[in-house]
Amino acid sequence: MDEKRDFQRLQVDHPVRVTETDSGRTHEALGRDLSATGVSFVMTSPLPVGVTISVSIEPGSTLLSPFRAEAEVLRVDPEDGGYRVAARILGVR
Repeated sequence: MDEKRDFQRLQVDHPVRVTETDSGRTHEALGRDLSATGVSFVMTSPLPVGVTISVSIEPGSTLLSPFRAEAEVLRVDPEDGGYRVAARILGVR
């Protein structure tokens, strides 16, 4: 099967800090993948579709730069007792 995406996805197995923009509530998650236009991660509780979030990935190695972006939640699906969240990146900070 051919990959039809415009941007390659990177596998991300790092902790992710997710902050809901409106409420300021912070959640811990585990990153799954990252592309130029989106990010996905798994967390224990769901987020509402359409909510704007701040995503922060702090790699454990100094070889990689931290990643921080604003994103909009597009999809939330049950996965392994938690929820896989897919979000569209609105801007990188």
